[in-house]
Amino acid sequence: MASEESRPSKEGLDIPSGDIQVVARVVQLLRLLGETGSIDLVSAAQELRVGKSTAHRYLASMENHGLLQRRNRNRYEFGTLLAELGTMALSRLGVVNLARPVMEQVSNRVRHTVVLSIWNGRCPVVAQVHEDSSRTAHVVIRVGSTLRTGTAQDCVFRAFEDESFHRRYADRRAELVNEPVDGLEEVRRTGVAIRSSSSEGVRAVAVPVRDADGMVVATLAVVGVTSLVPEEDDSDVVMVLRDGARAITQALRASLEVTGD
Repeated sequence: MASEESRPSKEGLDIPSGDIQVVARVVQLLRLLGETGSIDLVSAAQELRVGKSTAHRYLASMENHGLLQRRNRNRYEFGTLLAELGTMALSRLGVVNLARPVMEQVSNRVRHTVVLSIWNGRCPVVAQVHEDSSRTAHVVIRVGSTLRTGTAQDCVFRAFEDESFHRRYADRRAELVNEPVDGLEEVRRTGVAIRSSSSEGVRAVAVPVRDADGMVVATLAVVGVTSLVPEEDDSDVVMVLRDGARAITQALRASLEVTGD
């Protein structure tokens, strides 16, 4: 590592120059990771122009702090902390805040729990929930929950990955998921994914939420007990969800007009 000489900051505080170099090197590795999808000891050492022992210390420290996680023994990929930070960054785009009143309206109309999910780099993560309690049997979902492969929300993100903010990671996502996801062509055709879990007795209906430029930034879904959620792609639930997704898009567009962007 570099020596711990200090240099004055703009605020007049002493910041060890070694710390600055550490940050710069971490950023180098994260940029490389963004370009390639994964890194190993050799590529990290080459990128930083350091020995393997030094590169290993960086990788191990980044793994310990959640910036990286192991794909296998020798390769690293995006860690959970980066996923969380990415989720927060997307939230600051306004999607989550603008979706809240729309989700409440949708929930009131269909009498089911409504969920907004965004992609965290690996899978959908629940960013906002409006829980319906008007029925004796209803579904409870925790904000921050990650959704497994093949769920309705996951299918929507995968079906529209070429129209998504995360499309640059499409090849990488395919590498990460071993089991194939069926029915994506049907999701692209109809614009809705409907998936049921017989073991959990739950059915989810999801549609894409687009930003002002037409890019998919989230999914809006109704989740409920299987017997109470229709499985037809032209049901009232689907119609209400589509109205809700359009309302969020309109709110995003209006917010950009207000800020002058």
